[in-house]
Amino acid sequence: AKIRPRQREIQQLATYKHPRRALVKMNKTLFSCLSMLFFCLCTYGQAELKEKDSLLYTSIEVYSHKMQTVAALVDTGCSLCVVDSTFARDSLGIAMPDKLKLMVNSRDNRMPTCVVDSVLFCGKTYRQVLCIIINLKDKFKRFAPNFILGADILKDRPLRFDYETMTITPNLGDNNGGIVLKWKDSHKFTDIPMNFIVFETRIQGQHVRLVFDTGSRNNKLPNDIRIAPTGTIQKETANVSQQLTIKQVRQYKGVTFGLGKQTIVLDFIEGEDKYGLLSLNFLKGHSFILNYKEKKLQILAPSL
Repeated sequence: AKIRPRQREIQQLATYKHPRRALVKMNKTLFSCLSMLFFCLCTYGQAELKEKDSLLYTSIEVYSHKMQTVAALVDTGCSLCVVDSTFARDSLGIAMPDKLKLMVNSRDNRMPTCVVDSVLFCGKTYRQVLCIIINLKDKFKRFAPNFILGADILKDRPLRFDYETMTITPNLGDNNGGIVLKWKDSHKFTDIPMNFIVFETRIQGQHVRLVFDTGSRNNKLPNDIRIAPTGTIQKETANVSQQLTIKQVRQYKGVTFGLGKQTIVLDFIEGEDKYGLLSLNFLKGHSFILNYKEKKLQILAPSL
């Protein structure tokens, strides 16, 4: 049948796609693709966060001759990464190398080191990572990890430690809420190792330096502080220089000090160095952001 001119116009109008409608549809498709890409990138760029024995752990992939997935201790009180000597030999195929002189816990020590081919953490691969080799199993017994993720990697970018989702993610945006505590550059102090997070405060009129150490299970005061203890307590203590032991130590309960605009009350025990330590418990379970470039600890809470 022949189609009349008027019928042909009606058919053309029925099949006509307006350019604006096509553009809207294309934009919706593009937005969906970008949303999926953003979701994938966010998921890829995160690491699982676990808390055990008042310490933080995360899963990383370490490659040196062999690839191993390992639960690593997140330790802001360790300048470099550390690998357990048995794990290095048996699981990574690393031979025990010569010892280099390194400053660890404010003491000069000659310690064996190695260079790990790569460490995958929080969606990013770090290559040629210098690690200290220590017999962690001998020093820390049941608390010993196979790998310690040190400040040399943690300082690379701002990281958000989220206790609600139990994840570590790169902090991509501005976070205006919470408490911002600025710390001092550890290079300012000759007795404190590099990349340590150092807060300065006063306790009972005395100038005190406190290092935020996520690898410590206790808050510790400097060994030269002159305040009266409230008693003694038995505590398990260990570090890279000494094995895990139970010691009777002086205790200081309800110590008040200021950080930024915050007045904080914490329990401490006596320490081994001329600076004190703040463990994770000073955050009282709040999520936080570590930003080494701007030297600030942001606690995602209205107060402490």
